[in-house]
Amino acid sequence: MARRAAALALLFCASCCCYTLVGRAPHPAVTSAAPLLRSTRQFPRMAEAEEPAAEGAPPEPSAESSAAPPPPPKDAASDEGDDLLSSPAFLKQKLKVLEKELAEVAEKTVEAKERAAEARAEFSQKRTRLQTDFDNFRARHYNQTIDAQVDARIKLLSAFLPVLDNFDRARDSISPNGEEEEAVNAEYQAMHAMLMKALEELEVTKIPTVGEEFDYNLHNAIQQVPSEEYEEGIVCSELQPGYLCKGKLLRAAYVAVSA
Repeated sequence: MARRAAALALLFCASCCCYTLVGRAPHPAVTSAAPLLRSTRQFPRMAEAEEPAAEGAPPEPSAESSAAPPPPPKDAASDEGDDLLSSPAFLKQKLKVLEKELAEVAEKTVEAKERAAEARAEFSQKRTRLQTDFDNFRARHYNQTIDAQVDARIKLLSAFLPVLDNFDRARDSISPNGEEEEAVNAEYQAMHAMLMKALEELEVTKIPTVGEEFDYNLHNAIQQVPSEEYEEGIVCSELQPGYLCKGKLLRAAYVAVSA
């Protein structure tokens, strides 16, 4: 491109000279090429730099560009900072700060242990109270169940006792005469023994009366009888037997008390 520009410049100069000698105006083509020639004169280096790129020859790297970059300048402020961090005064101050933080952590640890001990004691009390309440509830439920069973048994036996009373009266009124009546009486006695054994299995016991001190919880006094054998307030005769079922009163005994 530079060669073409140079040739064009020479041609322009020659044309201008010819036209000047002849005394005529330059040709219009030469006039239109004048700005291009000026730009070529003003930027000759750009044209020379573009010529090898157009021909395809890559520029060789310079020695300055191939050399390693220079090391950064050492910062004097960083050296002073390192010296300050490693100074004894700074290390002592840092040690004090760490000791203070450690003391705070130890204090918080003690407080946390105290709160944990308080929570443990409170939970232990609640657990003991709940366990006691549960034991009481279980015992109460068991006792209520047993009481309900005993009440049902007492209700049934209360309807049966009049039958037993009539059987006892009939048994006492019998006076057997002969072997046949003795055999019948033996059967009645055996049946009575079976009934009493069944009542014992149901935990039914007979209330003691004659010779015992009168107890208004167990005895029902029908009359007072003067007695030389027993002291005053002692049961001297039994009119109707009384019974207990598992410690509960099934029926009070009808008795006569000495006066």
